[in-house]
Amino acid sequence: MKRILVSAIIAAASINAYAESNVTLYGVIDQAVAVTKHKHEAAKVRIDDGIYAGSRFGIKGTEDLGNGNSVGFILEQGFYAESGDAAFEGKAFSRESLLQAKGKWGEVAFGRAGGLSSDCGTYTILHGSALWTSYYTDGNVAGVFVTSDRMDNMVIYKSPEFANTTVTAMYSNGIGGDDQKWSHNDHYYGIGLDFNKNETVFSVMVEMYDNKDLKADKTYLVTLGGQQGFGDWTFWAGYQYAKDSQMMPAWKAAPTGLSASGVTQHAVTAAIGYKVFGGEWKLQGNYAHGKVNENNQKYNIYSIGTVYE
Repeated sequence: MKRILVSAIIAAASINAYAESNVTLYGVIDQAVAVTKHKHEAAKVRIDDGIYAGSRFGIKGTEDLGNGNSVGFILEQGFYAESGDAAFEGKAFSRESLLQAKGKWGEVAFGRAGGLSSDCGTYTILHGSALWTSYYTDGNVAGVFVTSDRMDNMVIYKSPEFANTTVTAMYSNGIGGDDQKWSHNDHYYGIGLDFNKNETVFSVMVEMYDNKDLKADKTYLVTLGGQQGFGDWTFWAGYQYAKDSQMMPAWKAAPTGLSASGVTQHAVTAAIGYKVFGGEWKLQGNYAHGKVNENNQKYNIYSIGTVYE
């Protein structure tokens, strides 16, 4: 399949309005004209959404409790700008819905949020890619990595910063819904370390899905990646090991024969960026090699993407 995108960003703006000094209303609208041509099919021209970042609106606020402590909230909904439809049907705030408490001891949050490797939301720590999941291209990191999704019923703890490092732990106590015993639901566990100093960024994380509702083997994701800047140049690199995964990279259909043991794969990504003419040119390559555990069926994924912004 070949896909050609000719896009012009109509609007990508953040709006800040204050109902009170501690409440912020914000949003992004991202639309483009997309020309798509598949082999043996006529070219199509349409208004498309989320080329650079998904359209959304949100409300967030904080309340100072004194002594360095505060409470806050985030409510964020995704939508399709060309139609006004919600990104996720049945959810008033599909992207994030969080209650937070912060202090010198760190911060805790409860509600709906993205997992550590999701590349979405407040608490993701995924690094190592120049083209993130918001870029409308097969060459982004989701083309080869198995990224965790947004999940309900999350409990999150983020430590205070020490030596430019924070530790984040996550748990979801019921991905499978509330129509059965809690012990039968799918649960998510994640812990990760995030380092950020000057132009050096690095993270490592381990995530696990117990897949109880699916009656499948446990899924383990080990992901690490970072970036290093040298003036006008920036370099990115990342690696992921996925064991017994019931999920596949976003641009890869599940192979035939997928069973309770899922797939196991190794994936790498690398990119280079250079600031020129007032913007930055980025080039990224990705590769994954995996197998279907049930029948040992092998697969390979290659992708490349470039952008100037």
